Amino acid sequence: MRRVPSPHFGHWREHFAGVDLPVPIAGGATVTGVNFDNAASTPPLKRVRDAVNGFSDVYSSVHRGTGYKSRLATEAYEQARELVARFLSVDPQSQVVIFVKGTTDALNRIAAGQSRLDGRQVLVTEMEHHADLLPWRHRSGHVMVGLSPDGHIDLAAIEHALTEGKGTIGLVAVCGASNVTGFVSPIHEIAELAHRHGALVSIDAAQLAPHHRIDIGPASDPGHLDFVSLSGHKMYAPYGAGVLVAPRDFFAGAPEVMGGGAISIVTWDDTVWADLPDREEAGSPNVIGAVALGVAIETLLELGFDEMLRHEVELGQALHSRLRGIPGVGVLGGAEAPGAAPRLGLASFVVDGLHHGLVAAALSHEWGIAVRNGCFCANPYVFHLLHMDRREVEAVEGEVTSGHRKALPGAVRASLAPYNTALELDRFVEAITQIARGRLKATYEQAADGTFSPAGGWPRIASPLNTLVKIGGHK
Repeated sequence: MRRVPSPHFGHWREHFAGVDLPVPIAGGATVTGVNFDNAASTPPLKRVRDAVNGFSDVYSSVHRGTGYKSRLATEAYEQARELVARFLSVDPQSQVVIFVKGTTDALNRIAAGQSRLDGRQVLVTEMEHHADLLPWRHRSGHVMVGLSPDGHIDLAAIEHALTEGKGTIGLVAVCGASNVTGFVSPIHEIAELAHRHGALVSIDAAQLAPHHRIDIGPASDPGHLDFVSLSGHKMYAPYGAGVLVAPRDFFAGAPEVMGGGAISIVTWDDTVWADLPDREEAGSPNVIGAVALGVAIETLLELGFDEMLRHEVELGQALHSRLRGIPGVGVLGGAEAPGAAPRLGLASFVVDGLHHGLVAAALSHEWGIAVRNGCFCANPYVFHLLHMDRREVEAVEGEVTSGHRKALPGAVRASLAPYNTALELDRFVEAITQIARGRLKATYEQAADGTFSPAGGWPRIASPLNTLVKIGGHK
């Protein structure tokens, strides 16, 4: 059957807010900024921004108000929950969709519940973001398995750890896609391994959900996903809401967060908790954030989400290919090989002889290109990809704990979204080529915290609040 393209095919850029913002560069000129920092946070879709502005007029507390606005807000809030459930193929009989602050909040809630209710250890990989490592480490403890030399998930290592654990591992926690290399994890194969050994699986989908289809699968499928966590600010809805999908039977007893809305009745001596999801959404929920996320999902699907993903993959392949062609540039995770695992449209790289912070500062100051640099909240993974041994890491740790962050290793990351274009990639590649040749247009100074800035400081900007008022059309 011939695929009919979305009527918006190739015209996605016009649907995203702020992507053509003029930015100052060295010498006093102004250029249209290039945002290659989408793995950190994404701009809102214009429809999301407009929906939030419009919804503000009818915003009210949800679930318990009888007023017209309260009933409208409740309907919108629950409709957003349904949109999330359909987007992820949630089985409502066995799983529940809970609105949280973001992926970090979701993972900490799982860790608290797992520690309290199960108490067994959690298996993680060296690839994990700190949000998918620290909650387990500092509660029930974790078993960390290694990766392939180029940074891929090692299924054999996971299976070996589960076998050796002999039932002591209750949860396998992995990222759906790395925010450092863009490698997409074989989440359903991992889930099948976990279930075979009596463990649940948790997927940190913060990086995966905006850039790859997710199908949780029915509970009867051995490869189904038990927990899925994601953040609206990475899905073109940066209004403070996230999602936790979890098994309904995981929430036994008192919730981790307690307060109004989570109860059916409280007496002088007893507490009767409400049914799900209310029990896990104590307090006044972020209704606007949830509505924004629902509108984002609906909009992405209407614009042609699958076509957006194909565009990202193609642009990402060009990004990797062209970076590898620049002398002195090394891409973390190595080159893409034919038949390799899927990879998102992002690349982290190093430039020979140049500090990652200097490269990022020069891209911004001289070219108007926004990227990210450092270890991307994934220290063990970056150390692995930089081939650092324990002695080298311990030396860096000593420096950092002494307050000297200048030597902290890292890389530069360029991450793409559907609104990015081939012309923007051309500008980026030209910038990296010139920087790798040592052709910097300005002098830079490194601060004690390790960051770089142009000598004399960054170009002065107007007061952010005044700028926002002008953008809003007010006087």
